[in-house]
Amino acid sequence: MLRILPVASGSTGNCMLLEIDGRHLVIDLGVSASMLRSAMSANGLAWEDVDAVLITHTHSDHVRGLGVCMKRIHAPIFMSHTSKNTLMLENATALNYSARTEILPDLWVTAIPTSHDCPGSIGFLIETANTRFGYLTDLGVIPEGVTELFSGCDCIVLESNHDEEMLRYGPYPAYLKRRILSEHGHLSNEACAEALAQFAETGTGCFFLAHLSQENNRPSLALESARKATAGRNVELEVLPVWGERMITVPASRQE
Repeated sequence: MLRILPVASGSTGNCMLLEIDGRHLVIDLGVSASMLRSAMSANGLAWEDVDAVLITHTHSDHVRGLGVCMKRIHAPIFMSHTSKNTLMLENATALNYSARTEILPDLWVTAIPTSHDCPGSIGFLIETANTRFGYLTDLGVIPEGVTELFSGCDCIVLESNHDEEMLRYGPYPAYLKRRILSEHGHLSNEACAEALAQFAETGTGCFFLAHLSQENNRPSLALESARKATAGRNVELEVLPVWGERMITVPASRQE
């Protein structure tokens, strides 16, 4: 069983609950405790159901609710060494880059260094004996070797942050446009689509597009780019909502 609860996705906050073979993992805590509790409650889950927390990086839209939420979540928390030092969390467990680590019995996480303007930023490959799930947001370019690492994933969440034309001709100041377009910024629709095509070739058939900019993108544009790149392949594509309480089940046909 593979299900995701996309509590928040975007610059205003990021948080996802992943149910993978009976375990519940929270990825990022950029929302309030009340928002996360409401989303979990709507799906029959409570604080005590969380088995582990993973943090991608220390930008506020990913850790804003960490302090309050972790007073309620009595589960281990994992992040990079740099993030642990930045947040000064002695009780956090640091993940070594590119190392496959068993964080729970029969559940492994590989921390993938990502090119973002936040030291210690990482994505994740999460695996059990039966299921493989990839998670990559907040990155300017796709990390080297990730296509091979994610080969055959049942499902991948990938950033599709902006439409380049909307960003270039939009209202953002020049310095912010340069940041977003840089190799340490955010992934464009075009770059996301190119990566999706490569992932689809390795057997992944389910993708969620994440962290869309509300100012410089539209779900229809992100989906159009992704569909063009994966045309002719039997893949399922969905855009994660900015805020959500609907648990999404990855089709069983994608988990065989």
